[in-house]
Order: sequence, then C-alpha cells, then structure tokens
Amino acid sequence: MKSKSTSSKENFSKSILYASIGFLVGLVSYFLIKIIGIIIAVCLVIGVAASLQRNKHTKY
Repeated sequence: MKSKSTSSKENFSKSILYASIGFLVGLVSYFLIKIIGIIIAVCLVIGVAASLQRNKHTKY
C-alpha cells in the first residue's frame, strides 16, 4: 500500500503537470487566434484595396 505522503506528492505533481499543459494549450490557442485575426484583417485590407483599384479603372 502506498503511504499518504507519496500519493499526495503524486497528485500534486500530476496537478502541476495538467496545469502546465493547460496553460501551454491556452497560450498556443491565444497566439493562433491572434495570428488568424491578423491574417483575416490583412486579407480584408487587400480585398478592399483591390476593389477600389478596380472601381477606379472602370469607366461608366
């Protein structure tokens, strides 16, 4: 049988492991959302600029 201190140490180390894994996953997803937002903003700006250029060159 395990002693109480050994099992509490294992639980403590497991909780630290899970907390650090959760923190890393949260950090990675935060930066992915930031990067995807920047990419979408750049695509929108490029699309608006291309649309304005096309409208400027077409004559009615």
